Amino acid sequence: MKQKSDNKALEKTQTMKFLNQYYSNYDEEGRLLSKHGQVEFITTMKYIHKFLNEGMRVLEVGAGTGRYSLTLAREGFQVDAVELIQYNLDILESKITEADLLMARQGNAMDLSVYEDNTFDLTLLLGPMYHLYTLEDKRTALREAIRVTKKGGSVFVSYCMNEATMISYCFIQNQLRNCLEKNMISEDFSLYFEAGGFI
Repeated sequence: MKQKSDNKALEKTQTMKFLNQYYSNYDEEGRLLSKHGQVEFITTMKYIHKFLNEGMRVLEVGAGTGRYSLTLAREGFQVDAVELIQYNLDILESKITEADLLMARQGNAMDLSVYEDNTFDLTLLLGPMYHLYTLEDKRTALREAIRVTKKGGSVFVSYCMNEATMISYCFIQNQLRNCLEKNMISEDFSLYFEAGGFI
């Protein structure tokens, strides 16, 4: 049992190392400002606004560099932003002004224990799901998002298809040979990272 626990801890450490390295070298700001990033943002905001009313409190889990959190805060909503990756969090915090109703902190989608039950009117879980590799981890993140959301509130969940990762990482970032040499591509063309989980 201890061996299994040690293996899981090692895998989580390797995952964090990989994600920190990946996002430290990834232009998240550029992605959000690209044409497809703007379409994604405009479309997502259209649906978010359907569920928002004045005075509501919003939580964004996996806030990245703050595209949604900052926009919502500047629209007058009280926003809490949780981001796992320090690099992204530093960019987000550099954009916050005294006028913004935004509290940003480092945290993990699977452990929102800093928040009480039924705290938020709307919870956004737009980024973390495609970085969680096991069904149990995904369920844990969903349970946490639901727990901190008020009864009758809304939870938005987004999941990135594997094809986008394959195209971006293997072809645009020219990592196909590396992935093949390290046996990172499964028979169904899912992409694994070094610790054995899906990218």
